[in-house]
Amino acid sequence: MQLASHGIVVAAVEHKDESAASTFFYENESKYLSGKKSTIIFRTVSATSDTGHQLLVRRRQLDIRASECSRALDFLIGVNEGRCCENLLDPETKILEQLKGRLDLETASLMGHSFGGATTLVTAAKDDRFKQLIVLDSWLFGLKNEENMPKVLAKVPKLFLNADYFQLDLKGNLDIMRKLVSPTDSKFTVKKSTHEQFCDSPNIIGLRLNRDKPRIDGNLGLRINTHIVLRYLKERLGNMIYVDQLTAEIFYKSYLFQEIQLNGTTGTSCKKMQTT
Repeated sequence: MQLASHGIVVAAVEHKDESAASTFFYENESKYLSGKKSTIIFRTVSATSDTGHQLLVRRRQLDIRASECSRALDFLIGVNEGRCCENLLDPETKILEQLKGRLDLETASLMGHSFGGATTLVTAAKDDRFKQLIVLDSWLFGLKNEENMPKVLAKVPKLFLNADYFQLDLKGNLDIMRKLVSPTDSKFTVKKSTHEQFCDSPNIIGLRLNRDKPRIDGNLGLRINTHIVLRYLKERLGNMIYVDQLTAEIFYKSYLFQEIQLNGTTGTSCKKMQTT
């Protein structure tokens, strides 16, 4: 909603790779007309299971997710060209038709959180139509054996934004991340933040992770993360993005950010973005 309020068209992909929330689809038109749904349920993959099997499952899921992201961009291209498909949830709506010729798809961005962070990297490695990536507190287990991806993504601008506790508790994740970070990429870790502070769930059910550690306020954590993303997009896309200066003031005066160090553990330096 924050991005949409800045005039950005946001396509939220509902992944059907068994890693996301349970969902459904229609196998064909006749089953759609008869209301016969095929259900896709969440697949549990034990973290204690054979590492090779778990890696194979996660890599396959990432490939499916990447394909879905590219198809979403294909869909938006069609909408911009006036080729709209039927909206199955609301056949009467004409909203998509209003977007014909109004989308700037030359600056398409890709953003994902957790497993979605890994999804953005896999997608961009396969589809060069995405011009910048926003990788939010990514879980990168599925990419641990990727040797060519760092080279492929070296010239793709990226923002890596991490939660302090998730990355420090996740053994080996930063090692994978360092291979994927280019020297020109933006990279930050928010101190005393949790994995859930990249979405609005803390505003609904409160902070549930890392209860044994000192944590920043859930709403403030979300505001800080949102501010950094907006600042990054402003740098990439120009003045179409407005950044709340009150948030910037809170950000700079009250909280420091740790820059991911490429040659060691998470550092303690504070890298500030230029304000306007």
